[in-house]
Amino acid sequence: MCILVSHVQPSRVSRNKSEKKRRDQFNVLIKELGTMLPGNTRKMDKSTILQKSIDFLRKHKEIAAQSESSEIRQDWKPPFLSNEEFTQLMLEALDGFFLAIMTDGNIIYVSESVTSLLEHLPSDLVDQNLLNFLPLGEHSDVYKALSSHILEGETLTPEYLKTKNQLEFCCHMLRGTIDPKEPPVYEYVKFIGNFKSLNNVPNSTRNGLEGVIQRSLRPAFEDRVCFIATVRLAKPQFIKEMCTVEEPNEEFTSRHSLEWKFLFLDHRAPPIIGYLPFEVLGTSGYDYYHVDDLETLAKCHEHCESYFFCRICLPQVLVPHCHLQPSL
Repeated sequence: MCILVSHVQPSRVSRNKSEKKRRDQFNVLIKELGTMLPGNTRKMDKSTILQKSIDFLRKHKEIAAQSESSEIRQDWKPPFLSNEEFTQLMLEALDGFFLAIMTDGNIIYVSESVTSLLEHLPSDLVDQNLLNFLPLGEHSDVYKALSSHILEGETLTPEYLKTKNQLEFCCHMLRGTIDPKEPPVYEYVKFIGNFKSLNNVPNSTRNGLEGVIQRSLRPAFEDRVCFIATVRLAKPQFIKEMCTVEEPNEEFTSRHSLEWKFLFLDHRAPPIIGYLPFEVLGTSGYDYYHVDDLETLAKCHEHCESYFFCRICLPQVLVPHCHLQPSL
């Protein structure tokens, strides 16, 4: 018996050491996993850490599915434009603007293109109720369409986002005015959009939405539903300052994003600066200006931030200081 014990004991000790090594390694991995969980402020047991990790991965999968359904397809979006820049160009082409509203009608975000279409500043609409800008007779139908929507469960599959979660409706929206004594004028518009859980709105869709929600109000919006829509005018009437351009003058028109990247260059530019439109689109305008002009142009940039079009006159800006190498 003694001989048998002497042979078994080393094997058992070896097994115990291996088991202890595996347990220690498992505990280290669990501890590291616990430190990576968001909002972890207290000590948790192993089962809690694993459960929270599963919840986090499930939520991440849902957000990834939403992002995939909202991402702009690269096969028809130019690679040199970001999603935000391409979205802005599409909105201008469609004569529309973005609007995000809660199911009670409260507006939480509106894109800047609303100014050129309805003469409202975004700041005039945010925190207001959509019904305040609709005729009284349409309040009931629009409110019913927004408030009666209920998300079908917590899991938002791509199929649900593409088919069952859409809403379209038409109504009349009030046009802005400087003189409050003028009679109200309404434009016939069409809303096309999707309902989304506000805390799951993907970054590619937010386009500034997160920034406009006050920090003090964000907890109240958690797990609530918002309606993100494109609003199109049936008969757009652009409120833009039109300028008459005389062909003999050495000037051209360019359009820039808020980061001052070229979004458009008209046909008069190549003979003057030697660059074709596709050569400058998506690049920063500051790359083409003389260093002595940067301060003046930076002030112009700040002044024009809220507008979509900027006119550049060569005799005043480019000719005296900029030396542009024509493309060969």
